[in-house]
Amino acid sequence: MIQQRRKGIYLAILGSIFWGIQGPVSQWLFTDTPIAPEWLMGVKMGLSGLFLLGYAFSKQPKTVTAVWRQPRDAGRLLAFAILGLSAVQYAYFLTIQASNAPTTTILQQLGTVMIIIISLVIYHKTPSRTELIAVIVALLGTWLLVTKGQLTQLSISGAALGLGLCLGFSGALNTLIPGKLFQKYDTLVIVAWAMLIGGVLFNVIHPFWVDAPPMNMPTIISVLFIAIFGTALANLCFLGSLNYITPTTAGLLNTFEPLAATIGTVLFLKTSFNHWEVIGGLLVISTVFILSFGNRRGISKK
Repeated sequence: MIQQRRKGIYLAILGSIFWGIQGPVSQWLFTDTPIAPEWLMGVKMGLSGLFLLGYAFSKQPKTVTAVWRQPRDAGRLLAFAILGLSAVQYAYFLTIQASNAPTTTILQQLGTVMIIIISLVIYHKTPSRTELIAVIVALLGTWLLVTKGQLTQLSISGAALGLGLCLGFSGALNTLIPGKLFQKYDTLVIVAWAMLIGGVLFNVIHPFWVDAPPMNMPTIISVLFIAIFGTALANLCFLGSLNYITPTTAGLLNTFEPLAATIGTVLFLKTSFNHWEVIGGLLVISTVFILSFGNRRGISKK
């Protein structure tokens, strides 16, 4: 039992690190090469979708197409692919392009807070005391992160902040839309199809063979890393970890993503951060632990 749990922890950490390293690699591509986010989206989602779908087919060939036999589920899958997975990954790239990888991965954590707000506005679900604390802490952390502790000025552009909020909102949709699909079908299959649909969508927007950027070895390696390790294997590891550990534990371990993004950016891209940004980032990340603590207390009372 301990060995199984340890395996799950290692898989979740590895997947989170792959996701995190994808950030500075993407930042380098957008800064030092003419690669556009739309082109990279088509390539990475298309390749990772084919990779994951092939893996799922090798494991459970009979269940891969099951979702398409139910029109309502197929519609929900399309909504998840376009409004959830594609939207959050595109917003992720645009926010990196407008700011930097660590700031982006931290703003991405606002998705959890957005879920609380959406639940209040749409479903009229009153947030618990723990959820209210998490919202306040997240807002304070975001304020410190985007102002560097200066009361009257932003340390990132208004566009970057707006994109970061869109990233958090799309992250919330990415969690809320596929809920019923994940209960009914294999999660890996749903994510694989959503990836492939996103790849097709962005190849319609910007076909990978039209105005393709010039390629050298570092660029090719970076693009393949993002598609295979930063997307396909990251999802495979993280989803695989759920066979051995709880979603709550996996969610806590996902905090390795902003850590990996920050270390990678500081070491390889020489980006610096002041102490207010560090404190703000830690506050935003801490909301995961606050909500987890609240959930555990709620479960223990039942």
